[in-house]
Amino acid sequence: MSGRERRFDRLYASDPDPWGFRDRPYEREKYRASLAALPARRWRVAIEAGCSIGELTRLLSGSADRVIGIDVSGVALEIAARRCADRPNVVFLRAELPEGWPPLAADLIILSEVLYFLTAAEIDRLAARIAGLWPADGYCLLVNWLGPTEEALQGEEAARLFLARLAAHAGPLDHAAGGGTGYRIDLACRAGWFSRERSPCGDSAEIPDAAGDPGYPAPPGAGRDG
Repeated sequence: MSGRERRFDRLYASDPDPWGFRDRPYEREKYRASLAALPARRWRVAIEAGCSIGELTRLLSGSADRVIGIDVSGVALEIAARRCADRPNVVFLRAELPEGWPPLAADLIILSEVLYFLTAAEIDRLAARIAGLWPADGYCLLVNWLGPTEEALQGEEAARLFLARLAAHAGPLDHAAGGGTGYRIDLACRAGWFSRERSPCGDSAEIPDAAGDPGYPAPPGAGRDG
């Protein structure tokens, strides 16, 4: 078991919902804003990395044929599996990124509050793995907290680095950005796809801002997790 696995297993063992994903208005609004940023389509395969206890995973299950939630914590995934037990199109995978990224061509990838837990080198390897499997019509949604993470990378820094490395591995991207108080949302796809279908980004390459709950602290030593 790696240090990350032990760290997050201990965290979820001490508190099964350490960031209030189930009922905190800030988190519920962030989920709403994340889903609203996506094009209105039925997804074939959606992968949510850093799925935690499965709250966003459950919301995604209504708009995707298959949803794979990934997290490094087996304790969190046990909770997530119970939360989504009535969703037969949802499965969970315990994996540490980037090496544990599944060999699937997902047309929707969500990296919510997970990138800044990785090193710069790991972000590059993750971008390379995603680019190698990304279908032509695929989208990638990033959500990153803008407060201090207590990690090597901060949220905005991690998002910019990932987008740069994804473009380096996958080619030119269309990109839209937005968010709310305390977090940013980035939506990326291969160049040209924003104009091929109705995208919430329109021509402005901006995602409408959403209201948030300011000053939301992270648990000591844990940063934020998706």
